[in-house]
Amino acid sequence: MKILVCIYEYPPYYSSGAGNVAYYLVNQLKKMGINCTVCSPIGGDVELCNRTWIEKTHNYGILDHLYRVLYFWHKAGKYVKENHSEYDVVWLQNPSPISFRIRLQKSLLTIHTTYYGYSLLEYPLLAHTYHKIMAKFEKQSYSSLGAMFSGVSQQVCHELEKIGVERERITYIPNGVDTGRFKPSANRKELRKKFNLPEDGLILLSLGTLREPKQPYKLIEVFSLIEKSIKDVQLVIGGDGELLEKTKRLAEKKGLTRVRFLGYVDHDKDVPDLYAGSDYYIMTSKYEGQPLTLLEAMASGLPCIVSNISALRIVEEAKCGIVVDFNSVETAASQIIEYLGGDNTNHSRNAREYAVSNLDWEIIAKKYLEEFRGVGFSLQKNKKHCSNVDIENRQKA
Repeated sequence: MKILVCIYEYPPYYSSGAGNVAYYLVNQLKKMGINCTVCSPIGGDVELCNRTWIEKTHNYGILDHLYRVLYFWHKAGKYVKENHSEYDVVWLQNPSPISFRIRLQKSLLTIHTTYYGYSLLEYPLLAHTYHKIMAKFEKQSYSSLGAMFSGVSQQVCHELEKIGVERERITYIPNGVDTGRFKPSANRKELRKKFNLPEDGLILLSLGTLREPKQPYKLIEVFSLIEKSIKDVQLVIGGDGELLEKTKRLAEKKGLTRVRFLGYVDHDKDVPDLYAGSDYYIMTSKYEGQPLTLLEAMASGLPCIVSNISALRIVEEAKCGIVVDFNSVETAASQIIEYLGGDNTNHSRNAREYAVSNLDWEIIAKKYLEEFRGVGFSLQKNKKHCSNVDIENRQKA
């Protein structure tokens, strides 16, 4: 089987969530004997954008988005139109609803997040207007592409239904994790030394790009109450992003002494050790597709403290942590304080076991391979339907 993979980012360049998912799955599929050709702005087998221009614009948000995302999908559309007959399946990851309009039968669209989902959140006026406009293009585009879809969470699947994609064309396939790289370690104190963290006490780890949907300010507000109640707990925040400096200033303003900002953490060299040296994982997001960081934390055996949105309720399914309503800072802090005071070794064990049994990349790749075979031979095969999910929490956020 020959698969053309189109993705707007790909390691080692711009390897955030969607890019990492594509990278891990392509490598796993190649191990299974599948011929994969990756088409991306830069970094893949087929590069459709100018490397020099991307390097010049990557610090300028809107220019980077216009060039690396919208322009790439315009170029990808032309490339797919000219070359799709050479492949058994065309696999598109979050194609732009504005610049990719080719109707293909032998194609699978994997959707990580939707503009519709973002449009339900409260944003500054300009960003909110942008998401609303893009959501309208998304509805028109996705419902007319004639492709099969997969969503990385039940929530994303439900959002696809809401924008007009027929239920029969949607499959739920979760993201995965390398359970060989991300795993618990008995050398926790040594790993903490690597990051200059206290050898003793509890460490709450938050890892990811600091931007508005992640609610980093909310994390600081909640931890300010936790710090007053638990004397041996430290919050470690890994990752950069547009809200990093403002989040630092908020922590300083509140006089927090046990918050560490690590900034960018190398995913290959340092991230596995950072998980293994921590005690708990915490995520305060108000919108997610299905974050790889959560799955990596689970594989590392960390009990997880997450917000009560549908994409994160895998924690309840795995019985490996608690789901918290971060809309009330006092209530959230109280729940977390009580949780940290208990014995949660069973949640640590459950997290690891669930990841190994359900989320290893080999397992996920086999699910995609089954889907590719279905796309290649029939668009009417029986599907594993996505269940309805409650999105009221995001509408209230």
